[in-house]
Amino acid sequence: MNANDRKTKAHAAVRRSGGGANVILVAGIVIVLAMALIIGGVIWASRDDGGSAGGSTQLPDGVTKGEPIEPFAAAKPAKDAPVVDGYEDFRCPICQVFEQKMGGSINEFAQDGRIRLRDLKTVIDTNTGGNSSAVAGSTAVCAADQGRWEEYHSALFALQPAQETRDGFPYGSYTEAAEEAGLSGESLASWEDCVNKDTYVDYVKSVDDQTVKDGITGTPAISVGGTKLNWGALIDEKTGRADTERLEQVLTSGTVPRDLRVTR
Repeated sequence: MNANDRKTKAHAAVRRSGGGANVILVAGIVIVLAMALIIGGVIWASRDDGGSAGGSTQLPDGVTKGEPIEPFAAAKPAKDAPVVDGYEDFRCPICQVFEQKMGGSINEFAQDGRIRLRDLKTVIDTNTGGNSSAVAGSTAVCAADQGRWEEYHSALFALQPAQETRDGFPYGSYTEAAEEAGLSGESLASWEDCVNKDTYVDYVKSVDDQTVKDGITGTPAISVGGTKLNWGALIDEKTGRADTERLEQVLTSGTVPRDLRVTR
């Protein structure tokens, strides 16, 4: 099954009607390793624990090696705000579906300071070779430095390559996404300098390495207070719409109810 086939299947999965288990096993499968292998294993990171190599050693402000960024830290969430961890890869087709269904709502909760969103990257470079996913993640962190995380995040997902290859995104896609995100003038020049120096590639790899050690081996995945959420169960099988009201309740309460927990 090629990347186009998998992407088509991913979109169809969240629309298809049928038994209640389907959306859990198909749309929600992306957060369970065994099920992901069934649909082609397109989203798995399995690098050795030996750390990352290459690129710059620079870290984003306020984080340490292996620690995720908080793209909406400026919202200054309360110290007791629920911690929500997101695990995505810009080259992951089902991550694109996840973003379309729930990304905007999650960002809204974070911008309002009702949750503390930490974004992590689990890369699929070991499937294809190269470091395209790490580079893509790095360019997004560069955009975050310019205050354009959300805009760039959405723009780059919209440019996701149809084929999963070693080369990944055509390099021009990054500039296209940056301009679509509203970067121009000095901010665009600063972003370009950050990207050209591979400033955060090594950092993104270190975050991925840590997520693997923590048992997160697939994307997209989301956890609330350390408990994995079966986000696929929040998507209506007939309409393909996400239950954003219940999503809000779960994320802002900091507690994942039993019926929405990933059990394996």
